[in-house]
Formats: sequence, C-alpha cells, structure tokens
Amino acid sequence: MVSTRRAFTGLMLAGGLVCAGAYAARADAVADFYVGKRITMSVGSEPGGGYDAYARMVTRHLGRLIPGGPGFVVQNMPGGGGLRVTNYLYNVAPKDGTAMATVQRGLLTSPLLEARNLQLQYDPMKFNWLGSLNTETGLIVVWQDAPQKTMDDLFKTELIVGSSSPSTDFLPLFLNNVLKTRFKIVPGYKSSVEAYMAMERGEVKGRISTGWAGDKDILEPWLKDNKARLLAQLAMTKSPEFPNLPLITDYARSDQDRKVMELILAAQHWGRPFVMPPGVPDERFKAVRKAFEAMTKDEQFLAEAKKLRMDIDVVRGEEIDEILRRVYATPPDIVEIARKAISESPR
Repeated sequence: MVSTRRAFTGLMLAGGLVCAGAYAARADAVADFYVGKRITMSVGSEPGGGYDAYARMVTRHLGRLIPGGPGFVVQNMPGGGGLRVTNYLYNVAPKDGTAMATVQRGLLTSPLLEARNLQLQYDPMKFNWLGSLNTETGLIVVWQDAPQKTMDDLFKTELIVGSSSPSTDFLPLFLNNVLKTRFKIVPGYKSSVEAYMAMERGEVKGRISTGWAGDKDILEPWLKDNKARLLAQLAMTKSPEFPNLPLITDYARSDQDRKVMELILAAQHWGRPFVMPPGVPDERFKAVRKAFEAMTKDEQFLAEAKKLRMDIDVVRGEEIDEILRRVYATPPDIVEIARKAISESPR
C-alpha cells in the first residue's frame, strides 16, 4: 500500500511539473515575443476626451505587467463616432498582439441595432475583449436658463441639444420615439467639449451626456455653481453619485418599453471597453487580458487614477463576453422596436 501511494504521489508530482513546465514555456514564448516590441493603442476620438484619457493612463502601466515588458504608442483615429477605429482594428490592424484599442461603447451593439448599416464592418462577438475600467451613467443635462426644471417638462417643451456624433444622437432619438420626449438635435459639433461650450454660448440648451466619468470635469463645476442641472440618469441602476436623480426607466410606460431600454442602455455596463482584434494568438491574448486585470489592482495604477480623478469600476473581459451573448440573444421583436427607436422615424 505504501509503495502504491508513493508511486501515485510521484506521478502527481511529475504531472504537476509537466504542467508547470508547459505553462512556463508558454509564458516564456509570450515574453520572447513582446521583448523590444511596441503595442499601438488606437483611440476612436480626438485627444483630450474621456476615452483618450483612460487609454493614455493604461499605456503608462499595462506594459510593465505584460511578459516581456512591451512599450506603447497612442494613435488617435477619430471618425464616425468611433466607427473608423473599430473597423480598422477588426479588418486592418496587426493580429499578432501588437494592436489594441478603446472603442466607443455603443459600437458593441450597433451591428444588432443598425443591421442595415453597411459601414459596420466588424463582429463584436469575434473581438478579444480585455475589459473596461468603468461602467457609465448617461445624464440629461440642461443649462441654467432652460425652461425644463424636471424630467416631466421634457414631455411638454422642446429642448435643443447639441450632438457631436451619431453615437450621441441615438439616445435623444430613442427617448423621443419610445417615451415621446421633445428633444431637437443640433448635430455637427466635433466633440463633447464643443457641444458643452455651445451650451455655455447659448447655441443649445442641453446635451445628452453618454457618461458622467468622461464629462464630470466640465459638469461638476457647473452643477456646483448652478449653471446647469440634471433631469435624469440614463442607466438601468442608480449611480451612487446621484441617489436622488430619477432613472429614465422610471418613465417606462410598459414592460415592452423597459425591455427596449435594457437593450439600448446595455452599453453603459462596459463604459470604456479595451479590446484586441480577432485572430491574436490565444496565449498572447490571455497574457494581455491577465495583465489588464492585474493592472486594475496595481497600486501605482490606482494611485494615478485617484490623482487624475478617474473613476475605476472594473468590468472584466469575461463579463463583457457574457453580456454581449445575452444582448445578441434579445428576442427579435424587441430588437426591431429598438432599431426603429434610434432612427429618425418615430415608432
């Protein structure tokens, strides 16, 4: 019996050594690849915005946690509300592990909601999702002299809002078509900052913020000085930042409305997603995803995020995969209503 147990223990130890050796070999292969390499971090917006700020912070920390310690370079590729960089990452960017991007959150559901848009040349389910550093809360923002004092006023009086891209158009369109609000959209602003400056100049009276984390540097001082006010938060659950601000779902008129809202607002779960293209060798992708998760717990990274007042509310890559699977399994009738709700034509 003793000799049998010893033999079994020996086999287990040998097996463990083999597994450990295989893992070490894979890690060494990843490190050998990344030594001396630079990873390009593409950003689908102009420098200075929220996506850009998060991306640049990541590039200052992620490399030292990836085996081989690669460097990073940031490449801003604005266009189409982030569509240009998303198409590029899927179809053109290197598939060897030297390319990644942060893409606009709404583009993960665009192929479902805008199925007839031929410019959408990617499949979100085939991307390699690293994770997101935050979730997001959208907000309805109005200037101090706007007649709308509460959310209820948006059903009675037109509010002129500035838009910087198609990705900021769909929320007021959705609200107009589903809840019968009265937003008038003024497009053409090059960035969210420009749209907010238009509010300050009196060109428009409001804006739909797609995310507090990216806009709070502008909005916080305005709210403190009573230059602007908030009417509702565009999310499925209340943010601790706004415990007394109503949720847009409070205004759903039916269970169907609520399901449509769940689909439209799903993108808020993955506030600023980071991603690698399809086709990256699995061991490299897994190593980078592991490094990304380690970065979100790293003391140096968290210290910089605190210093820069960057919200950190991590969504793991596996969670994005799972949420996407659920979103793309939405019943066709709800998808069709949502598609119509973000078009120009009323439901």
